[in-house]
Amino acid sequence: MRQQTVAVIGAGSSGLSMLKTLRDDGFKVTCYERRSQVGGLWAYTDDETMTTALPSTSANISKYTCGMSDFPIPDKYPHYLSQAEFQEYIESYATHFDMHKDIVFNALVKQASRNQDDSKWRLDLVVDGESRVEEYDKVAFCHGYQTKAKMPDFEGVKNFDGKILHTQQFRMSDEFKGKKVVVVGVSSTASDVLTLLLPVASKVYMSHRRGALIVPKFRKGFPPDLMSNWRRRQIFSFLQRTFPRVSRWLVDKLVALMMKQMYGDLDPAWGLGTPASLSLSPRALNENIIPSLRDGSLTSLPGIKRFVGPSSIEFADGTVLDDIDAVICATGYLADFSMATFLETSRPSNYGGPDMARLWMNLFPPRYADSMVMLCHSALGKNNGFSFSDVTSMAVSNVWRGVYPMWTVKEMGRHIDSHQDWVASRWRLDNNIDTSMVKTWEYQSFLHEAAGTGMENLGWGWKGWKFWFQDPKMSYMMNHGVETAHAFRYFETGKRKAWPGAKEAIIHMNELVKMFPIKDEKEK
Repeated sequence: MRQQTVAVIGAGSSGLSMLKTLRDDGFKVTCYERRSQVGGLWAYTDDETMTTALPSTSANISKYTCGMSDFPIPDKYPHYLSQAEFQEYIESYATHFDMHKDIVFNALVKQASRNQDDSKWRLDLVVDGESRVEEYDKVAFCHGYQTKAKMPDFEGVKNFDGKILHTQQFRMSDEFKGKKVVVVGVSSTASDVLTLLLPVASKVYMSHRRGALIVPKFRKGFPPDLMSNWRRRQIFSFLQRTFPRVSRWLVDKLVALMMKQMYGDLDPAWGLGTPASLSLSPRALNENIIPSLRDGSLTSLPGIKRFVGPSSIEFADGTVLDDIDAVICATGYLADFSMATFLETSRPSNYGGPDMARLWMNLFPPRYADSMVMLCHSALGKNNGFSFSDVTSMAVSNVWRGVYPMWTVKEMGRHIDSHQDWVASRWRLDNNIDTSMVKTWEYQSFLHEAAGTGMENLGWGWKGWKFWFQDPKMSYMMNHGVETAHAFRYFETGKRKAWPGAKEAIIHMNELVKMFPIKDEKEK
């Protein structure tokens, strides 16, 4: 039987995991990366058309819940890895598994389409500045969902003579030395930019339309992500699935309590007191915003209403600033499907948001589910990207190899319709949501089942009890300890390769976190 060929687009964590998994499962794989090195957005670049972590950026998840399932993050790294450290880790991952020989760098995919006899995918590429056409049996787009900048359409923007840019274009803060700058948005990216601007700009404003959940990197001496474990995740997934309103109310109340415990009473003038529901919007992780607001170095303002002059901006509360030099928009990203003209879209009823891509499980276009996957869409609700990259790639491989049964096109279509109705119901609660959001309980359950991770051995069913009787210590640790990706390689299921080092890695990670709580919560 002829070996199936696959093109993987992108050499970040998802792309490298896809390359490794598909190659291990018998596919002939070529990865195309438009940068000159692996790492995705963690590979810093001066090219302002690409999204990049800044040299000052550190991860918003700790090393204890991060990393690939069969390649632990070395102990030498701090609690939160920097941009350079993350890039080094990803580079070492690619080197360890000898991936570079299958990667074409400086390669941009312009379009994916079916070839003339509809037997393969045709890729129109630009490699090192030269056009090229290649054909593959299957294609996996793994270029991430932070590639296409989402820029607001401000009224009167043509009146403004200052600089307006998206954070995708922001690199170093020196050009803003002595300037008065407005940063639009409250997100982890906005926090990174604010941290760089505050020491050099003459004045920095933070403009936002609603409250935000701002979490420091240590809470009571612990990284916040250590609060989550497999058992709590399953309980919360059950509540989300069965009692969605109750679960949303409970989460929002817990968030309000946590904010109160961390920061005390917030000044109502800051506009941060009523954050969007965590079930509808991600958190911002930063330790400097609240202290900077309190000491006056940062000023909070409502959303921009319009630009009224060469350096003047009016805000939603009527405030007008007349001496602004620059506006930096930390307003997020859109999924980039520009190269996938074959992709269909639709709109559910009673919905006023953007058209939604028709993707089964937010991954597979139904007509081509056996040969095309789009890992550039799902954003909120999928677990953290690094730890879930391997689960996703194992699931895709099993779908394509027939290990997991493919749904019919009609079944996929009905599921997409139902999912889009659900997204529309979320949109009616908050029309600022990212419509690529997924049902956490459904999306993660599907991927675990398709990937064959065996995580059902940690449930309340007979398999869970069997594992508990066989190894109660390990069962307790995997249910209630650190939520590490190594668990996804622990059980031998016959559906994917288990990793012999998984048990040792899980135990080691749980030993490491015994250092918490640390006395100095600022320690990195």
